[in-house]
Amino acid sequence: MNHLAHCFLSFDDEDLLLGNFIGDDVKGSAWKAYPERVQRGILLHRAIDSFTDNHPATAQSKERIRSFAGRYASPVTDVLYDHLLALNWETYAPETFEVFAEKTYQRLEKRAEDMPQVLQERLPHMLKGRFLHGYFSRTGLEWVLGQFNRRLAGRLDVPELSTCFFENLDLFSTDFNLFFPDLIAEAKGKSGQ
Repeated sequence: MNHLAHCFLSFDDEDLLLGNFIGDDVKGSAWKAYPERVQRGILLHRAIDSFTDNHPATAQSKERIRSFAGRYASPVTDVLYDHLLALNWETYAPETFEVFAEKTYQRLEKRAEDMPQVLQERLPHMLKGRFLHGYFSRTGLEWVLGQFNRRLAGRLDVPELSTCFFENLDLFSTDFNLFFPDLIAEAKGKSGQ
């Protein structure tokens, strides 16, 4: 899963949110330097990624885009699934998206100094662009995919990938809705919620 799901699966806990948000940028055993609840969030991030990568429903989604994404099908599926979470927000979330997003932006900004340097530099741009809101539209999703593609030196065919996804949205949605309740249960267990 990508940013939206990791923030959502922090269950309204600021320390878990911080850990879950920085999880990709805390390498190896560096997580041990953080306070206990933040550590739990970093480990939760890793557990979410592992569970997602190994779920049979996500395997189906990855196969649908493999010809466009190749070996990057897993992280691309994570981005696509954040769009599906946004589309299905009312099914899974106990609060409106706007309340959730504003609270998340405020908490991340407040804890910026606790983040790895790379995120301290990136976060102001993310907050200015209201990055969580981007997952709601096709334009926003394509922008996220484009940013990811820049880091890969243009290895993805983003227009074709996007077309495939939106033409098969019902199939991807079925995969997502089979998968996401299982992920919520897994994340609750790993987070102590």
